[in-house]
Amino acid sequence: MAADRRADEEAIDRVLSGDRDAFAVLVDRHGPRVHGALLRMLGDPEAADDLAQETLVKAYTALGSFRKGSAFYTWLYAIALNLARSEFRRRKSLKGRPPASLDTSAGGDPDDPPGNEPAARGPGPEDLASGREDAVRVHRALAALDEEFREAVVLRDLEGLSYGEIALATGVPAGTVRSRIHRGRALLRERLVPEADRAGGAR
Repeated sequence: MAADRRADEEAIDRVLSGDRDAFAVLVDRHGPRVHGALLRMLGDPEAADDLAQETLVKAYTALGSFRKGSAFYTWLYAIALNLARSEFRRRKSLKGRPPASLDTSAGGDPDDPPGNEPAARGPGPEDLASGREDAVRVHRALAALDEEFREAVVLRDLEGLSYGEIALATGVPAGTVRSRIHRGRALLRERLVPEADRAGGAR
């Protein structure tokens, strides 16, 4: 993790020193992951492509504002999330609904400090999807969640960010992140798990 951060900072220093080609290192390292997050957030491959490109352009032009010591990909996620929020507001104004993604997903390994994970972890999206058909249902259910719950669940359960990283990316306190993840997982469970199964599990 520290080595990755150093590699990012070295590439950033090179870009700021005039080596524009060095930005390709950052794009190769983090571009696909940011694109994946946008795809899961929006459920629209074309929109994800466009916003991923816009995210990288904005990151390049604002690179001088990046604070060393922070994780570069968290900074990128913050840019991507702002763009995704704007896109959802635009769609809402047009009274459209985001289409469901057919993309299956794989999250990274979380690096939360001990004690940050809720004692009773609810099922995340991958826990509820056992095949392609289930994955479609999961992504439809994700797309139907309110923005703050969808962001939290995607970033935690599908992208593997820690609570602290999600707090930085979304601009809300870590405690709020935890509550949003808990609530988002519960809403997904309500949408995806039959009522009889939920009742059986409660006994």
